[in-house]
Amino acid sequence: MAEAVEDCKVNHTMSNGLAAANNQPAKTYTQNVNDLDFATGTRHSKAESTLRAIMAMAGHAVYPLKDGGYLVCKYGYTHNADDLDGLHDFAVRLGVCHE
Repeated sequence: MAEAVEDCKVNHTMSNGLAAANNQPAKTYTQNVNDLDFATGTRHSKAESTLRAIMAMAGHAVYPLKDGGYLVCKYGYTHNADDLDGLHDFAVRLGVCHE
Protein backbone atom coordinates (compact mmCIF):
# COMPACT_ATOMS: atom_id res chain seq x y z
CA MET A 1 0.00 0.00 0.00
CA ALA A 2 2.86 2.40 0.77
CA GLU A 3 4.25 1.78 -2.71
CA ALA A 4 0.91 2.37 -4.47
CA VAL A 5 0.77 6.08 -3.71
CA GLU A 6 3.89 8.19 -4.01
CA ASP A 7 4.62 10.90 -1.43
CA CYS A 8 1.97 9.52 0.92
CA LYS A 9 2.98 8.78 4.50
CA VAL A 10 1.44 5.67 6.02
CA ASN A 11 0.96 5.74 9.78
CA HIS A 12 0.98 2.36 11.39
CA THR A 13 -1.33 2.23 14.37
CA MET A 14 -0.87 0.27 17.55
CA SER A 15 -3.57 -1.97 19.00
CA ASN A 16 -5.00 0.99 20.97
CA GLY A 17 -5.69 2.94 17.78
CA LEU A 18 -3.07 5.63 18.43
CA ALA A 19 -0.17 6.37 16.08
CA ALA A 20 2.70 6.94 18.53
CA ALA A 21 4.07 4.23 20.77
CA ASN A 22 3.98 6.44 23.91
CA ASN A 23 0.35 7.60 23.52
CA GLN A 24 -2.25 6.11 25.82
CA PRO A 25 -6.02 6.27 25.34
CA ALA A 26 -7.91 8.71 27.51
CA LYS A 27 -9.28 7.37 30.77
CA THR A 28 -12.88 6.25 30.44
CA TYR A 29 -15.15 7.41 33.22
CA THR A 30 -18.14 5.33 34.14
CA GLN A 31 -20.99 6.36 36.37
CA ASN A 32 -21.32 3.96 39.26
CA VAL A 33 -24.59 4.49 41.08
CA ASN A 34 -23.26 2.67 44.14
CA ASP A 35 -20.46 5.18 44.63
CA LEU A 36 -20.50 7.35 47.73
CA ASP A 37 -21.45 10.37 45.62
CA PHE A 38 -24.82 8.86 44.70
CA ALA A 39 -27.67 8.22 47.09
CA THR A 40 -28.90 4.66 46.98
CA GLY A 41 -31.63 4.73 49.62
CA THR A 42 -33.80 7.74 48.80
CA ARG A 43 -34.30 8.89 45.22
CA HIS A 44 -35.74 12.33 45.93
CA SER A 45 -35.01 13.71 42.48
CA LYS A 46 -36.68 10.74 40.76
CA ALA A 47 -39.81 11.11 42.89
CA GLU A 48 -39.85 14.84 42.19
CA SER A 49 -39.35 14.38 38.45
CA THR A 50 -42.04 11.70 38.26
CA LEU A 51 -44.58 13.79 40.14
CA ARG A 52 -43.80 16.89 38.07
CA ALA A 53 -44.23 14.83 34.88
CA ILE A 54 -47.58 13.44 36.07
CA MET A 55 -48.75 16.95 36.89
CA ALA A 56 -47.53 18.23 33.51
CA MET A 57 -49.41 15.50 31.65
CA ALA A 58 -52.56 16.70 33.44
CA GLY A 59 -51.86 20.28 32.33
CA HIS A 60 -50.45 21.66 35.58
CA ALA A 61 -47.21 23.63 35.45
CA VAL A 62 -44.99 22.93 38.48
CA TYR A 63 -42.18 25.35 39.31
CA PRO A 64 -39.62 24.61 42.04
CA LEU A 65 -39.06 27.51 44.43
CA LYS A 66 -35.83 28.56 46.12
CA ASP A 67 -37.18 27.75 49.57
CA GLY A 68 -37.76 24.10 48.61
CA GLY A 69 -41.44 24.47 47.85
CA TYR A 70 -43.33 24.25 44.58
CA LEU A 71 -45.70 26.55 42.73
CA VAL A 72 -48.44 24.78 40.76
CA CYS A 73 -50.26 26.76 38.06
CA LYS A 74 -53.21 26.04 35.76
CA TYR A 75 -55.87 28.28 34.20
CA GLY A 76 -54.55 31.32 36.07
CA TYR A 77 -54.91 29.64 39.48
CA THR A 78 -51.90 28.88 41.64
CA HIS A 79 -51.16 26.67 44.61
CA ASN A 80 -48.07 26.86 46.80
CA ALA A 81 -46.84 23.51 48.14
CA ASP A 82 -44.29 23.71 50.95
CA ASP A 83 -42.38 20.55 50.03
CA LEU A 84 -42.56 17.38 47.92
CA ASP A 85 -45.05 15.76 50.30
CA GLY A 86 -47.30 18.81 50.01
CA LEU A 87 -47.06 18.62 46.23
CA HIS A 88 -47.98 14.94 46.34
CA ASP A 89 -50.95 15.63 48.63
CA PHE A 90 -52.17 18.34 46.27
CA ALA A 91 -51.84 15.99 43.28
CA VAL A 92 -53.90 13.36 45.12
CA ARG A 93 -56.52 15.97 45.99
CA LEU A 94 -56.75 16.95 42.31
CA GLY A 95 -57.11 13.31 41.31
CA VAL A 96 -53.96 13.43 39.20
CA CYS A 97 -51.94 11.02 41.34
CA HIS A 98 -53.46 7.95 42.99
CA GLU A 99 -50.51 6.72 45.05
